[in-house]
Amino acid sequence: MDVFHEMERIGRMLESRGLILSARSGNMSIRKGDRIFIKRSGAMMGYLKENDIVEADISDEHPEGASVEYKVHRAIYLNTDHTAIIHAHTPYAIVESMDGEDIVPVDAEGRYYFERIPVLNVKEAISSDEVAEKIPAVIKEHGVAIVKGHGTFAAAMTLEDAFSRITEVESACMLRYLRRR
Repeated sequence: MDVFHEMERIGRMLESRGLILSARSGNMSIRKGDRIFIKRSGAMMGYLKENDIVEADISDEHPEGASVEYKVHRAIYLNTDHTAIIHAHTPYAIVESMDGEDIVPVDAEGRYYFERIPVLNVKEAISSDEVAEKIPAVIKEHGVAIVKGHGTFAAAMTLEDAFSRITEVESACMLRYLRRR
């Protein structure tokens, strides 16, 4: 499957599952060799068009039109073997991250996937150098991280696997939230 059709398919799945509440929020990318294909800033994740994908060389610090989170995606690619990343503003993960502590799943499936889900406490959550500096090591070890109050990053070898990780985090956070209610 080509890059655009894979991103279009995963974007629709994120939208239909309620994993992106704001139409223009979230981003995803695929690395192929030294090329990064990333969602255009402001494009609607669930309704991507071909011109909503920006192609850049991994050496580019911030290509024109690319998602504001490009530097975070680039940092992950430069420091891990992952070739696909999704960042979604997952509502339950955001709520559960607000105390700033790693999340320990309360359900069997959540514990099957994660002993704990790391939460990054940073001064500036959106497109910051601090996130770009801290997240690669966490992603390398866990495959996922929640930026406190901002959303989940998941990386894998395919977008479909990154999508699965996003859903696993959100499921664990939703069940934890509901259990406490």
